Amino acid sequence: MYTLRLYHDRFEPGSKTAQDLEAQHSIAFVFEGSAGINGEEVSADDAVYHKDTVAIEAGAGGAWIWRWELVRTRTPNNLSIGEGIDSHLKMSRRIRMFELVPTSKWLFRLDCIMDNEGSTGLHSHPGSGIRCMIQGQMRVVSEKGECSDNNHPGDCWYEEGSYPLVS
Repeated sequence: MYTLRLYHDRFEPGSKTAQDLEAQHSIAFVFEGSAGINGEEVSADDAVYHKDTVAIEAGAGGAWIWRWELVRTRTPNNLSIGEGIDSHLKMSRRIRMFELVPTSKWLFRLDCIMDNEGSTGLHSHPGSGIRCMIQGQMRVVSEKGECSDNNHPGDCWYEEGSYPLVS
């Protein structure tokens, strides 16, 4: 089994992870500030994908990073550790739709919906995901009990993909 996890990491200016963060697959989205992620400079509103390990160092103004990981379920939580870092596991869900094998082809994506007013209507997705609010507000209602009111940056919800929801 695999688990998708979302962490929120706040880095004070110049702070860095004390050790590399290990995950089979991860995406780091810089919501505020800037950071060096595995040596690549990433500004606010940008993201990078990495596999195996991630090292993060905040820029001069610090950083608020949202970090998704796809890992085997038995893998322990992977909080960012270091002086000047506040790291929290925001959400974790087992991915029940599929079992990944080394030859599987799949997509690990980070996308954004802009300027959506009203309801999306009843819909489903081809894959599971943890979504985050950047701005605005959204109420998500699912027949499987994954419901949430999202009003602040970083509020999150889970979409299984195999069952319909209304947002």
